[in-house]
Amino acid sequence: MPGYWLKAVGHARGPLAEDWLESSPTLLRRTGFPRRPRIEAGDRLVLYASVWRRVFALVEVVGPAERRDHPRWPWTVAIEPLLVVPMLDAAPPVEAIGVAARSMSQQSHIRLRPEHYDMAVEALASVAAR
Repeated sequence: MPGYWLKAVGHARGPLAEDWLESSPTLLRRTGFPRRPRIEAGDRLVLYASVWRRVFALVEVVGPAERRDHPRWPWTVAIEPLLVVPMLDAAPPVEAIGVAARSMSQQSHIRLRPEHYDMAVEALASVAAR
């Protein structure tokens, strides 16, 4: 059974652009972490635009955590997109998946219960690019 996670992308000094898919398509290939994550291949991530407080993509982890030379995010995992909302202003708020925005304060990722992931699938599918 896969694990489910809410993964923050962007930060106050470096928020995602509204048209993130056009301006940063590499976000759908790898995502970084400040320390080695417990995330494994097969887990599902709900990507969360932290400054926007919106969820904008569902991805599957397709490889193990790997070290890289990066000062802020020295750990990374490979991901593949499952469902995306290309414009952040159309993406649902994180509260639509039953999670308060304050839950992500100072966190790179948090574990989700399966029902929160199901709510994310429903919320994103209602507005996502197909």
